[in-house]
Amino acid sequence: MTLSESIGNVFADTDFPELNGGYYENCTFHKCKFIGAPIKNSRFVECRFECCDLSISSVTGSSFRNVTFSDCKAVGVNWSTSAGIHSGSFLQCKLNDCTFTQLDLRNIVFKECSLENADFREARLEKANFAGSNLTGAQFNKTNLIDADFSEARHYFFDPRGNKLKNTRVSMPEAIGLLEVLGATLTH
Repeated sequence: MTLSESIGNVFADTDFPELNGGYYENCTFHKCKFIGAPIKNSRFVECRFECCDLSISSVTGSSFRNVTFSDCKAVGVNWSTSAGIHSGSFLQCKLNDCTFTQLDLRNIVFKECSLENADFREARLEKANFAGSNLTGAQFNKTNLIDADFSEARHYFFDPRGNKLKNTRVSMPEAIGLLEVLGATLTH
């Protein structure tokens, strides 16, 4: 499906076999299915995706600016092929096995998401917020985590020696693992 321009429209209970080259502003996608769909070279500005399934979709060349994904499933999406996710948020989404490598994700919000085995290597996550998210098996290497907030996240690990940290907020018990890598032990 190709729509050259769509402003303020609501798409509900729609199956999208593909989106190519469209511009979407202030649109809402509610209970839409994009499973395995190529979403190529499209621009989404201030859009909402609610209860959608984008699993294994290809987002090559597409950009997402101020877009909110709420209660969505997007398992196995390689977001690194997109033209960027700028100031967006993922709220209660299932994002297992997603790739975010080398993306600029400053100020991104991942609230109460499942990010198991997500790949954040070499990403810019300054001021990112992972409140309530599960990061079991997530990868961080050469990742900029300055001012990132993991204080309410769980099951995360990143090597402080291989990532850029400053004012990075962490909490127990994950903080113990971070200290152990540095050869330190926490006592009380």
